[in-house]
Amino acid sequence: MGFLDKLVKSAGEAIAQAVDGVVHGEHDEAQTAATTVTTASATTQAATPDVDTGLHDKAAFRAQIAANFSDLEVKEDVPVAEVGGSGRAYDFGFYRGGQLVGVVMLVPRNRDNNQAYKGAKAAAAAADVPFINFYLHMANEPGYVTERIRSHLK
Repeated sequence: MGFLDKLVKSAGEAIAQAVDGVVHGEHDEAQTAATTVTTASATTQAATPDVDTGLHDKAAFRAQIAANFSDLEVKEDVPVAEVGGSGRAYDFGFYRGGQLVGVVMLVPRNRDNNQAYKGAKAAAAAADVPFINFYLHMANEPGYVTERIRSHLK
């Protein structure tokens, strides 16, 4: 039996004991059982912290890129026509000395199988420009994003 199963079982037993205590006028036992439920709930919350430090929207990526790529010129919404293709605009384009050295596309869930995405990816490949995509529903920790972009740039 896993930790959560035991916790749920323990909480259920404590609630049953508290209800039974109230019905039979056993206030002290009911109070103890209620305290057990509260403690179990606090333990569950501590065991599963809800901390997400990932980047999940364009504004967050913009801030991360601005903070870590000051050595490059960065443009937003770069048209695919710039690399000789068609499709959805790249969210970010990275330039060194006026030359496009990499593009980033942010992809919402299940949007990497449409023609606009595929066209943009193919155009970058045909122009020998590194194409980097990030799925917005994934963790995208700031350090990971920065290192992944740096590793792909020419």
